[in-house]
Amino acid sequence: MAEVLLKGQIRTGLGKGAAKKLRQQRMIPAVVYGGSAGQVPVTINPLELAKVLGTGAGENVLISLLLVGDGERTIPVILKDLQRDPVRGEPLHADFLEISMKRRIRVQVPIQLTGEPIGVRNKGGFMEQHLREVSIECLPGAIPKQITVEVTDLDVGDSVHVRDLPVPEDVRVVDDPARAVVSVLILRAVVEEAPVTVEEKPAEPEVVGKKEAKPAEPEVAGKKEAKEGREGKKEAGKAEG
Repeated sequence: MAEVLLKGQIRTGLGKGAAKKLRQQRMIPAVVYGGSAGQVPVTINPLELAKVLGTGAGENVLISLLLVGDGERTIPVILKDLQRDPVRGEPLHADFLEISMKRRIRVQVPIQLTGEPIGVRNKGGFMEQHLREVSIECLPGAIPKQITVEVTDLDVGDSVHVRDLPVPEDVRVVDDPARAVVSVLILRAVVEEAPVTVEEKPAEPEVVGKKEAKPAEPEVAGKKEAKEGREGKKEAGKAEG
């Protein structure tokens, strides 16, 4: 991977006030870590940094950082972190790591899928990408721009795992080998038949407070005649008296 040149001015002003003043001048604060001199605060032109990151290698681009201040020296670095404005997306602060071209480093590399799975094209499945970048270890000059995965032959139920990623021999993947990168799945609609029920006649609602009908007394034969006989005797007695 080719290196690109970026200029950094060594700065002495530190703190939020100094950083704010730099941004007003359309510059951003940055820090270089990992070198023998310890942390080195610098000032970077964000427009020049954007050009460096737009070279095609992304944030893993190798940078020859020209430090200007107490003399000049050039050191190899990679971008470790870039803080951006959450609204405008403009760079606010950058962290660089000084590296050795002869020592392996660990970086994140994006995963690029290519092709259309047969399970999607012919069987109504859908493709789900579980992992969009992977951690690798290699020499700085061997950092790949991306890892390309061909998915054309994937059928429904097939997956590509980390262990299946096509990487050069001098690149070691450090993520879990069993972790899924991409899968082809299918949605299965489950249709349950409603149980057949016999329509029942609704029961009459109970009327609250309704009194039960009192059963009629059975008529006693001869009861009426006996009563009339007693009343007749009473009338005869009154007449005699």
